[in-house]
Amino acid sequence: MASEFLASLTSAMKKVRTVSESLPPLVIAEASLRANIIDLPTGRFLAAGQNQFRTLWTRDFCHAARGLLVMGEAEVVRDHLSRLLKCVRKDGLVPRVLDNRIVQWRVAYQTLRNFFPFLPTLALRETLRPQYTDEHGSHAIDSNLLVLLSALQLRAYPGGDLWWQENEAELKRVWAWYGGKTQDGFIHQTAFADWQDSARRNGVTFLTNLFYFLAAKRLAALGWSTGVDADALAARLRETFYDKTSGVFLSLRGSDVVSVDGNLIALEAAEFLTPEEKKELWKALKFHPVTALGICSYPEWPKRDIAWHVHLAGLQGYHGGLAWSWLMGLALKVGHLQNDQDFVHMLRTKIHGLLLRDGEVVELYDPENLWLPWSSWLVTAERPFSWGAGYLIDALHATDKT
Repeated sequence: MASEFLASLTSAMKKVRTVSESLPPLVIAEASLRANIIDLPTGRFLAAGQNQFRTLWTRDFCHAARGLLVMGEAEVVRDHLSRLLKCVRKDGLVPRVLDNRIVQWRVAYQTLRNFFPFLPTLALRETLRPQYTDEHGSHAIDSNLLVLLSALQLRAYPGGDLWWQENEAELKRVWAWYGGKTQDGFIHQTAFADWQDSARRNGVTFLTNLFYFLAAKRLAALGWSTGVDADALAARLRETFYDKTSGVFLSLRGSDVVSVDGNLIALEAAEFLTPEEKKELWKALKFHPVTALGICSYPEWPKRDIAWHVHLAGLQGYHGGLAWSWLMGLALKVGHLQNDQDFVHMLRTKIHGLLLRDGEVVELYDPENLWLPWSSWLVTAERPFSWGAGYLIDALHATDKT
């Protein structure tokens, strides 16, 4: 009986593998994102993942919105943005997360299920409550900017312009929140306040202020009075963060760490660099140790800047030498925009291989261990991961046309 069972199991696995290998990478990426769409009585929303991140994380949703829009799920973007705007705090801050439970409890419980898989999953249901700060007492410094940038993306899709008009007053409150967060023209952030929240990163970062510039530039084009001289801000960003020796932008003022995120966003955006500057930056980035393959930062953030619970969980390198699916998707898109066909072919092949192997989009991979999904003794990479799926969908759509 045991041999018959093993034979039938092996046959079934072969069939699954055959079907999986016939799927284009775009189909796998879109299935990953759709798996995290949550239908509730009040609308359709996007969770960040299925496991420890099965929560409506604002940052993750906003980054994934590009993928939702490309694959025809504008309704989810409208519903999720509308719900966030209804929960804007009196001072204009958007929620960090929406959940029916305290998010730290959800993460801890779902992590515990890695050891005790018989435990039931925690359903995400109404009534969703806003949470504005994390365990450090920090707010998400970039969430308001990402909400605005996502709303601007939505305007290009059917119904988006009308939605914008109906919500513009509240969106102006979201922008006004940054009025007290700037010094010397830059947004200053507290520790653990941006997406690289395993590292302290307090002060002035390139990525947050690049988002600030892009939002100011795009809102001014709609006639908003933003109070920001966007051109002057762009010049200061170059002066402060561009490293002439390496030819790339540094991640944090006063640090020599290079993060690929801001460099790729700078290359994707139409407003920040000239075509010639983009050409030079792309060339430098491909040959920099951080590479353009989705590896987050180089060198690793100093140990003194890593939170104690990050050390405890074995998350060292989480925002360092590990490769993120969202950054791989963004790199693929940028390589396409730079008409670097050799790079596009190489990275598409790698992405396709990872998606076929895993059957879904995984949060991040370990380049030092055969690019397997990363894990520590306590935490495993989220899967399927909405943020990564959104960027991969956007990039695969773009490169499928060539």
